[in-house]
Amino acid sequence: MSTFSFAEGAAMFDSTPIENLFLMEYLPIAPEVNLRVYLYARMLALHPELGGDTRELARALRIDEDAVYGAFAYWEQQGLARRLTDRPPTYELISPRAEGAFAANPMERDYYAYRDFNASLQALFGAKVIDSHEYRVANDWLNVLGYDQAAALRLAEYGIATSRVKNPSPVSVFKRMDKLAAAWADQGCRTLEDVERAIAERDGVNAVAQAVLKRFNLRRAPSLDELECVKRWTGEWGYTEQQIVEACEETTKARTPTFAYLDKILKNRLNGDEAYWQDAAEALRELGGPQAQPTPEELKRYAALRRQGFEKGTIVLAAVQCRRKNKRQFEDLEWMLGQWAERGLFAEDAARGYIAGMQEKTRRVRALLEKAGSQRRPRLDDLALYDAWQGKYDPALVDFAAGCAAGTQYPMKYIDKLLSEWAAAGVKGVDDARARDAAKRAERRTEGGAHKGAPSKNPALDYAQRDYKEEDFGDDFFIDLDKYGEGGDKA
Repeated sequence: MSTFSFAEGAAMFDSTPIENLFLMEYLPIAPEVNLRVYLYARMLALHPELGGDTRELARALRIDEDAVYGAFAYWEQQGLARRLTDRPPTYELISPRAEGAFAANPMERDYYAYRDFNASLQALFGAKVIDSHEYRVANDWLNVLGYDQAAALRLAEYGIATSRVKNPSPVSVFKRMDKLAAAWADQGCRTLEDVERAIAERDGVNAVAQAVLKRFNLRRAPSLDELECVKRWTGEWGYTEQQIVEACEETTKARTPTFAYLDKILKNRLNGDEAYWQDAAEALRELGGPQAQPTPEELKRYAALRRQGFEKGTIVLAAVQCRRKNKRQFEDLEWMLGQWAERGLFAEDAARGYIAGMQEKTRRVRALLEKAGSQRRPRLDDLALYDAWQGKYDPALVDFAAGCAAGTQYPMKYIDKLLSEWAAAGVKGVDDARARDAAKRAERRTEGGAHKGAPSKNPALDYAQRDYKEEDFGDDFFIDLDKYGEGGDKA
């Protein structure tokens, strides 16, 4: 206890001197609680008999003791207090005119170089005290990233304004904004004008991202990657918010719509693929697949088919053909059009002519098979054999050979063998073929006389045979063009 002290009650009528420098530079920006603590501490420094520990100070001001600690931390940052001990905590107050006393401390020297800047930062957060780490982050914006003070203050202010909580802590704000400050600095932001421009762009991007999330029925903030997508759509690709939101309708077919899925849709539109969207949807409906609307990938592939030269009607015809054989995948459509491309069938008229020719050929082959007693559908290898006979054998001779093939396992192969044998024997017409056939039958009856009742062996079947699998294409594979109209197969 001091040897000398004021009499009880003397402090009430004493005065506490406060420098005008404090009133002019510190008072305007100091948070209210911090200011109350400082002024009361100045009085206690003159009258320690009033009680000098933080608990009594808190009780006198009717605030929490933690608020006292926060206030002294603030005044330490302002350079007007210094902590001497921790247990119990003691402080010494420093006159605003004593700033030169800290010149030997590099950290404090850096602080005082930006004293007004740091004070303005603290004013943004009110009663929430900025720690030394956050001050260093903000000072790095100035010294390392090259922002001017007004720009750095705007960054912190924007961080507070865009926080998800009402009164964000300095730690959370500086942690989030430090990443953004570095990204904007890489883009050349330095001045307040630069930051304002970046904020305006980001707010516009954020508004679009929020609109997309709303269409996706998601209630959350957009991620940085999602914001980069929107920035590309609106900046690099030039889409408006309305165009982007309208494109969200095409994501409804996806189980979980995403920005990446929407990005593909917008990219396809940018490449001009969107011009084919309705045509692609029509082809898919004719194909009868599970998707009535094209996915971005299908739209891209459809556009590639059109750029190869296929007309819209050609693709629709191919889709109908595929559906008739239950081939409903887009890959099946591409395969068929690949076959047509080898035949030069790009125009719709050419494709229709090819289909009509295949229909006629299929009907004729079916008639031959029926004459041979077979009810199976014609296959592509049957059609190939039929093509090989055209111009080489008399059609009447081919019909007669079909009758001779009755009861055989592979009638078209049998017909082909008969025609080859007849040609080698010099058979010219049906009469010659009938006579030759009658002679062959008589010969077989003579050779098989000792075995009456046993079925005679047909020599025409004496050739190497192999098993055939049902082909993917039959007579019903080719649509009846007389029954086909807009909207698909009417048969």
